[in-house]
Amino acid sequence: MDVSQQDPRYYPRAGRRKPSLAEQLATFHAAMLARMTPGDAAAVRHYEQSVATAGAGLLAVGDAAPDFTLPDQHGRPVRLSDRMALGPVVLVFIRGGWCPFCTMMLRAWADAAPSLHDAGGDLLAVSPQPVPACGGVAECNLLPYPVLSDGDGIAATAYGVDWDVPAADRPLHQRLGHDILAGRADGRWRAPLPAVFVAGMDGRIALAHADRVLACRLDPATVVGAVRALAPGGNGHAT
Repeated sequence: MDVSQQDPRYYPRAGRRKPSLAEQLATFHAAMLARMTPGDAAAVRHYEQSVATAGAGLLAVGDAAPDFTLPDQHGRPVRLSDRMALGPVVLVFIRGGWCPFCTMMLRAWADAAPSLHDAGGDLLAVSPQPVPACGGVAECNLLPYPVLSDGDGIAATAYGVDWDVPAADRPLHQRLGHDILAGRADGRWRAPLPAVFVAGMDGRIALAHADRVLACRLDPATVVGAVRALAPGGNGHAT
């Protein structure tokens, strides 16, 4: 369990307003930098600069949504096209369960799941970690949706979000205990760029968004709005 699950700033007492996802991310980011050594804080900023240039091959709105089949946290195969036949599918790519910013986003999606389902959408999270680790992420964060294991980077590569972690940034991950090599089934120093796609029933991407800022994630409400736009009477796409 990461520290954000235990901090009252993220899980306030009854009667207090729960902070928005943006507020949670900003608060955690500031606290993280404040408790780091100056050297590690500088390394984080260098990593953030590296991420800012990632994702040049990101798929765009209107592109065909590549199909894939990946195991969920229980080892059961999940095929994207089977889900798309039933309604729009939200794909949420995460760096891994070790990333507190990603886990905060996953919990925000757990809160938003009823609204997404009311809009006729489905949700699949995609992680580079093996099946057992995906199970841990789903259980630890009480996620009501599948967490797929993309250990070979098949889906991440197809959607243009698989990214080589620069050699200069790898020691920081190791010092912080982010064992990306152990997390990936293919043993490569690659971590997906956090990203969200909406795949419509027509097989096309209706929304494409990548987060190149470490402490920023697309609010689920924006994505649910894009799913609603795919319903009869909607405009069929979002940017």
